[in-house]
Amino acid sequence: AAWNRMATTGKVDSTWTRVSGALKKTVHFSSYSKALTFANQVNEMSSELDHHANMTFSHRCIDGCDVDMEFFTFESNSVTDKDYLAASKVDQLLEVREGANGLEPEAILMSDYTYDLKLESIAKYPAHPRGSSKMIRVDEHGEISHYDNFEDSFYSLVKGSHMVFNESKVANARVSVVRDGTGTRGSPLEMMILDLGNGMASPANALRLNVMLRQEGVQLGDVFTAERNSPNTATFHVVKVIGPWIEDEQSNGNGTEVIVECAMDPGDMSLEDMLDMVGTVPIPPYLDREAEDSDSKNYNNVYASAAGSVAAPTAGLHFTENLLLKIGAENISFLSLHVGAGTFQPVVAENAHDHAMHGETFAVSVGELRRITAALESGKRLVVVGTTSSRTLESLYWIGVKKIAAIGSGELELGQKEWMDLKELAKDIEPETALNAVMGGLKDTDSLSGRTHLMITPNQYKFQVVSELVTNFHAPDSTLMLLVSAFLESGSKVKSVYEEAQNRGYRFLSFGDVCFFSKPCK
Repeated sequence: AAWNRMATTGKVDSTWTRVSGALKKTVHFSSYSKALTFANQVNEMSSELDHHANMTFSHRCIDGCDVDMEFFTFESNSVTDKDYLAASKVDQLLEVREGANGLEPEAILMSDYTYDLKLESIAKYPAHPRGSSKMIRVDEHGEISHYDNFEDSFYSLVKGSHMVFNESKVANARVSVVRDGTGTRGSPLEMMILDLGNGMASPANALRLNVMLRQEGVQLGDVFTAERNSPNTATFHVVKVIGPWIEDEQSNGNGTEVIVECAMDPGDMSLEDMLDMVGTVPIPPYLDREAEDSDSKNYNNVYASAAGSVAAPTAGLHFTENLLLKIGAENISFLSLHVGAGTFQPVVAENAHDHAMHGETFAVSVGELRRITAALESGKRLVVVGTTSSRTLESLYWIGVKKIAAIGSGELELGQKEWMDLKELAKDIEPETALNAVMGGLKDTDSLSGRTHLMITPNQYKFQVVSELVTNFHAPDSTLMLLVSAFLESGSKVKSVYEEAQNRGYRFLSFGDVCFFSKPCK
């Protein structure tokens, strides 16, 4: 698994992937001009070595630019020492590169934010009954407390606060498919939808989806058919190959990311109905088991509403209907961030700045956002459930800053590192001011919808809205480890908390136990 990085830190292998006889790496830049400057530097270095890289640019509008690099030795038709030398030279160039305001931020080495996750610590099934998970609490002074039962303990810790939940529901986003086209059908393989956005109500026929096919070498024009087809037939035509989908450093890529076009026979079916017919619950692959009937309920929150996520906002799995009643509807607000697979994709780059975040779609009613803002204005504690809810609120803050400064097109969008260019503008802008700017003169019954690529990283990002966070124990090498390290303002603190939790028998990851963190006081 990706958390084996600790054994390979410092090697070229840990920052590049070997795919089909070549060394490959993707580097993300906040602008096209920075990517071009870097490419010129690589070209100069390659000329000195007489060994040039293949480079491809992918312009991502507000989210900057990705540069895909590839080294291989043509004469040997394989990877040689010459390729490893060139790759190491590229890594040296990346240690310091020019940014908009001088130098880009100091490298964030993923080896500083990993830990040894024991296989026996991974929960394969949820606590039974729901709400009986153990909880670890880190308060604003860094003091640690342990609780044997979440439902019995949590309310006393949050009484009088206002809580925010992500109500997005998990769709049946994993489909077993077979390859068509040679007269004989191939063996079944997994097709995982990576991002559903707001497309669940759209007609499935001719709809294009961003998916991962768990097979290398998928080509443009390949056709796959869903195994579960009765009474309709669902086929998926590959119309674009994006590249390797990396989940495991040691696997050379676990699949291929592509765009497929759906074809339904008959064709009068929504995407949601099609997935209910051919798909299954996308429980995480690290559970190492097939989805079971009980997962449809267990891998969703009791308050889940409109489907659109391909992974559960798991911090909410600990809440029961009785606990929600005790907290009180007047103290609860809901928003929606449709979780994409990119949230949980391991960071395989050694420097987190080189990781490209997949975008995710969010939505919130103006009325709910106004209640959240009112809680902030009144000085009420704001307890946010889940990293997805947190990223949504933090994104809305920066979008509000953009509106106040009249920056951008007015769309509710935020790039991966866009907040860095807004920091100076945001110095005197309070959270409630920014959120009010987002709402403008809209009515409570109106809805706000947008898209965020926000990546929260330690030593740089300061939380603007969220001061208390309910979250699970996260996988090493994940962007979520970076987020909680930024929240507690210490990667070493998070690692020590996780180590203590494992020693005490806490259960980790999606079906595991729960953390309740407060932002450190100054």
